[in-house]
Amino acid sequence: MARRTGWLLLLFILAGALAAAEAQAARVRVSQESTPGAGDFSQNVLGHINVVLAAERTAAQVYAYNEVANWSYNGRQPVLREDATHLFFVRTQEGLTLFLVHDKPNDSDGGVAVTRIEVEGNSQTARTLVQDDPEGQRDRYQADPRGASFTAWHMWNLCCTDGLVTGPYAGNWKIYVRFLEPPLGLRRWTALSADGAELRLRPETGRRVLLEPMGFMVRRPRPLPPVPARLMW
Repeated sequence: MARRTGWLLLLFILAGALAAAEAQAARVRVSQESTPGAGDFSQNVLGHINVVLAAERTAAQVYAYNEVANWSYNGRQPVLREDATHLFFVRTQEGLTLFLVHDKPNDSDGGVAVTRIEVEGNSQTARTLVQDDPEGQRDRYQADPRGASFTAWHMWNLCCTDGLVTGPYAGNWKIYVRFLEPPLGLRRWTALSADGAELRLRPETGRRVLLEPMGFMVRRPRPLPPVPARLMW
């Protein structure tokens, strides 16, 4: 009995170590080309951001649309900046998800933004998980049924935010994000990390940002060793 208990305890320790390692390795590399269409991402790596871990909640629960400030993002983490477009990743119940949120609630003005997300190499089929605001409330969305692209037309008042969430993403994917038109009411574009750090991006029309997974998000962790038959119940 003692030997069996010791083996099971070891399995739990290994599982905990793998979970901790995955949390630490859940990072995304962020690059932005020097000019629209240049494609020189490898020469313009800006840094890395950590994924927000919220696997017990759905993307809609993390976004908390309409829960405090009306027609707005009300998530607790990360904290939004005024007159900025925010880009960050959250691991939710659906899997790894990409949040794109414009502005913050109850600032001094509204804005307009048209954005496109393009996806390569995703081993899952991404879809639109959250719309802020839902289709028909001045905002419009277009999604490729294969999950290869997402386009959003957003217009918001000073009370509110706008944005969307897409996912899930798995495997060795690449995600390109860009503005299709000059944004109005926005002065900054930032990639936010779970640890509070941020990377400044250029909101120049057509100038793409490339997002790539690092570490455990590219290859799955090795499975735990099987329990020997003689130790199983």
